[in-house]
Amino acid sequence: MNTWLTVVAYSDHRNRKIDSMETVLCDKQLSWKDQLKAHSELMWGYLQTNGEKSVYHAKEILRLTEGVAGEGIATRQNAFRILGQHAYAVCLYDSALHCYQRSLEMAQQAEKSGLYKQSDIDDIYSALYGTMGNLYNIQGMTTIAMDYYFKALPIFERNNWQESISTLFYNIGEMYLEMGNNAEARKAYQKSLNAALKTGDSLILVNPRHGLATVLLNEGKPHEALREERESMKYLLSHPTEESFGLMNAYVMLAHIYWEGLNDMQTAQQMMDAALKISNGMDETPDLSDAYSTQAALCLNRREWQNAIDWCLRSLDVNDQDPHHNIVVYKLLAEAYSYQGKAEESTQYLKLLHNTMEEMANQRHQSALSEMQIRYETQQKEAKIAQMRERVRLMWWIGALVLFVFVLIFIAFWRISKQRRRTLAIQSKLKGEREERQRLAHDLHDRVGSMLTAMRLTLEQDKKEDTLEMLSQTSTELRKVAHHLMPESLSRKGLHVALSDYCSVLPDVTFHYFGEPHRLSEEIEVLCYSMIHELINNALRHASATRIQVQLMYESNCISAIVADNGKGFDVNAPHQGIGLSNIRQRIAIHNGRLSVTSSPGGGSEVHFEIPLDKTNQK
Repeated sequence: MNTWLTVVAYSDHRNRKIDSMETVLCDKQLSWKDQLKAHSELMWGYLQTNGEKSVYHAKEILRLTEGVAGEGIATRQNAFRILGQHAYAVCLYDSALHCYQRSLEMAQQAEKSGLYKQSDIDDIYSALYGTMGNLYNIQGMTTIAMDYYFKALPIFERNNWQESISTLFYNIGEMYLEMGNNAEARKAYQKSLNAALKTGDSLILVNPRHGLATVLLNEGKPHEALREERESMKYLLSHPTEESFGLMNAYVMLAHIYWEGLNDMQTAQQMMDAALKISNGMDETPDLSDAYSTQAALCLNRREWQNAIDWCLRSLDVNDQDPHHNIVVYKLLAEAYSYQGKAEESTQYLKLLHNTMEEMANQRHQSALSEMQIRYETQQKEAKIAQMRERVRLMWWIGALVLFVFVLIFIAFWRISKQRRRTLAIQSKLKGEREERQRLAHDLHDRVGSMLTAMRLTLEQDKKEDTLEMLSQTSTELRKVAHHLMPESLSRKGLHVALSDYCSVLPDVTFHYFGEPHRLSEEIEVLCYSMIHELINNALRHASATRIQVQLMYESNCISAIVADNGKGFDVNAPHQGIGLSNIRQRIAIHNGRLSVTSSPGGGSEVHFEIPLDKTNQK
C-alpha cells in the first residue's frame, strides 16, 4: 500500500510544474515570497515520486518561515504536515505525531490571524485530522483514529469536497480490512467509490476500486475483483510516470487475483514481471516490499526455493519495520528453508514468526491501554474546558434571559394590540359587506324590479312581444341576483333552507344537511352562506367542475360544512391559492374557526370549515 496516498485530505499533484520550479530557484535574486512559493510547489510536486526531495523542500520552508507570522503560517503548517507524513511512511510514529502537533499549532495560529478564508482553514484542519487518524490507526488505536476521521468528515461535507470524502472512507475501509472485517470494509470502499464518481476524476476512482478488488478476492469472487482492479488501472496506465507506485501495486494485486483466485500462475507471473519492471527504476523504499514478497510467494509455488529466499530477504531489506509484512515473509522463508532441508534456518524464521506474532499481540494490548489513557486525558481536558465555557455561557444566558423576558412581554402586548385591531377591522369589513349586500338586494328587488314590472305592464298594451319577453327575463334575472346576494329565505327560514333553495337551481350541485337545524345569529348565517356561495362559484368558474356536493352539519357546539367537487384541482402547497380562499380563511379566523383544504392537480377539491358556537352566535 502506498503510504503517501492514504492521507485523508486529498491533494492533486498532477499539475505541479516541478521542472520549472527547480529552474526558478536557481535565480539568486528571487524574493522571499517567490522562494516560499517555489519550495511549496516542489514539496507537493515531489510528494508522490521522491520523498527525500519533498522533505528537503519542506525543511527549506521551515527555514524561510522561522519566526515569521502572516502569510507564512499556512505554508509552514503544510511543511510540518509533510514531514509528519514522511516520518509516518518510514514508521517513525513518535516523530510523525510531533510534526502533526506542530502543524496543528500552526493551523490554530492561522485561524486566529484572520488572514485566511474559512475554506482554507477547513482544508488545513481536515487534512490534519485525517493524517492523525491514519497515525493512530497504524498503531492499532482504532477508536481514536475513527474519532479523527469523523472530525474531518463534517468539514468535507460542508465544503462538498467529494475527493476528500472519498479518501476518508477509503482509509476507513483500509482500517476494517486490516481488522479482517470484509463486510464493513466493503461498505466503506463503496461510500468512497460513490463520492469518487461524483468528482468525475479517474484518479480519485483508483483507490476505492483497488480496495473493493481486495475485498472481493477475500470473499472468493475473483472475477469481480479482476473487473474492479482493471477499472482502477485505467488512469494509472495513462499516467505511468506520475503514478508509478500505484501502477506497480495494481500489477501486484492482479498477480494475487490470477494466482489465488483464478489459479492462473502464468498470467500471475506476467503481472509480477510488469510490477518488477516498474520497480527497477525506483529507489529501494518500503513500498516495494509487497511486490518482492509476492514474487517470493510465486517462486515458492514453482518450487524455486532459492529464488523465493532471495526475494524474501530483499523484501526484508527494504521494509523490516512492518510486523504484518514481516509475518508473511518469515512464513515464506521458513517454508523455503524447510523444503531445502535446512532445518536450522527454517526453525530460526519460525521463531521470528512466533516472536513477531507475540509482539503484535502485546502491541495491540499496549495500544489499547495507550488509547484508553489518551482518551481519558483528552476527556479530562475537554471537561475542564467545558466547565469554564459553561460558566461563561451561564452568565450570558442569565443576561439574555432577562432581556428575553422584557422583549417577550413587549411582543405579547404588541401582538395582542395588533390582533385586536385586525379583528375589529375585519369585523367592521364583514359587517359593511353584509349591510351592503342587504341594501343592494333590497334596491334590486324593490326599485329596479318594480320599474321593470311597470315597463312590462306599459308595453303589454302595445303588444310588443319581443320586448316584453326580454324585459320579463331581465326582471327574473334581477330577482335571482337579489336572491343570491341576500335571499329572503335566509333571514326568514334559516341557513339550511337558503342553501337548499340556492343549490336546487344549479343542475350540477347537490345539497344535504345533517343534525337538527336551528337558527344561528345573523352574522354566522350570512358568513356560512356567503362562504359556501363563493366556494360553489369557484368550483364552477375556475375548476370546471361537473359535480359538486355540499354538506351542512349542525351540532350543539359548532356548525360545519363540506364543499367537494370533481374539478381540475390545484396544488395546496402552492404559495398563492387565490383571493377567495384567503378571504374565507380570514373570515373563519375571526370566529376562531378552522379551515382545511384537500386537493391535487386533476384530482378535484374538498374544502371543510368548522365554526364553534356559543350563546352569542345562536338564537
